[in-house]
Amino acid sequence: MQKKKYKIDSSKRFIKKDAEKLKKSFTIKIKESAEKRLRKCDKEIQRRFAAKIRKLKENPGVHGKPLRGDLHGYWELYFENKFRIIYVINYNEKTVIIEAIKHKDEF
Repeated sequence: MQKKKYKIDSSKRFIKKDAEKLKKSFTIKIKESAEKRLRKCDKEIQRRFAAKIRKLKENPGVHGKPLRGDLHGYWELYFENKFRIIYVINYNEKTVIIEAIKHKDEF
């Protein structure tokens, strides 16, 4: 049996790759109290926060660190060396719920 040779269109390959990535991405939900805290920050901090959130959409378990003790089940992610994002990952529903955004001195 003769093998068929297919011409690979690289642009379609990347589009497929991006589509697969979108299927795998998580939905981000931010609690009202966390959103209120973020609104108090200046625009530059908000922009950098949005960049961190994009990383969480891809794979929240890789970019954060699981917490222990009373906060078992929660994850943390530092940004700007000042702020700590506390979140929960729901793998079944593919959602990340941001519970709190606190200054590192508040914990």
